[in-house]
Amino acid sequence: MTEGGRRIRGKERMSKQETKSPIKNLPMRQPGQSTREKIDKIFDDEVMPYILAVLGTFIMAFYEWVHVVFKQPPQPILMTVLFVLAVLLMIRKFFKSRNRFRQMRLGELGEQAVGQYLEEKLRPMGCQVLHDILAADFNVDHFVVGPTGLFCIETKTHSKPERGDSRVVYDGEKVTVNGFTPDRDPVVQARAEAKWMSDLIEQSTGKRFFVQPVVLYPGWYVDNNCQRPEVWVLNETVIPTFIKNARNAVSPEDVALVTYHLKRYVISRDK
Repeated sequence: MTEGGRRIRGKERMSKQETKSPIKNLPMRQPGQSTREKIDKIFDDEVMPYILAVLGTFIMAFYEWVHVVFKQPPQPILMTVLFVLAVLLMIRKFFKSRNRFRQMRLGELGEQAVGQYLEEKLRPMGCQVLHDILAADFNVDHFVVGPTGLFCIETKTHSKPERGDSRVVYDGEKVTVNGFTPDRDPVVQARAEAKWMSDLIEQSTGKRFFVQPVVLYPGWYVDNNCQRPEVWVLNETVIPTFIKNARNAVSPEDVALVTYHLKRYVISRDK
């Protein structure tokens, strides 16, 4: 059997297994989270029903005017068939969206937990931590500016099997998660994001800094036996030690300079 065939068969077996979230310590609530939840609830409870009501009455009115203008008799069979098709399509879309929402929610939870952990562990070391820096068609999950260097961190949150051994293996070039190769290469992604951050900082400050690309797998055991890899692949518990022992010295003035310009960039993007 080819490698692609084994990968597909393996994914099918994984999909049948019960899985669990790798996040053990849930993140604290975020600033403004209650207000954001209230806004979402107001929209869902007080705005969306009226939007649906307007849409529904518009469709009924349009259908009645079709009868009047074109002098067509009612066609209940046709409308019933269209209704059944719409229901089947909605059910199919619902189940596809539900799985996607679950994956997105798990990813969001992982980013929040890692962000909170980085804040707690790295700020006492004199590091500045920024989150969710937007580019044109991607985002940088976390960026650390500290006395030992600059670090671009991509968080990958995957559910884990309920039972058995589960680990991420990194050989210095590629990553496998429980034996499966991710569809999107996280090493290539982290390398590209780190370069983009380095270019952005140079454009803003006029200075060129090395940015260390990092991929984090929260809650997973990472089997990493390679020496001095270009991209770090770790879990969140060891990242403070790696950053503390890094040797890309950055002066306090440059830490402040880079942080200042990145914050300005983030604010300008939000505007």
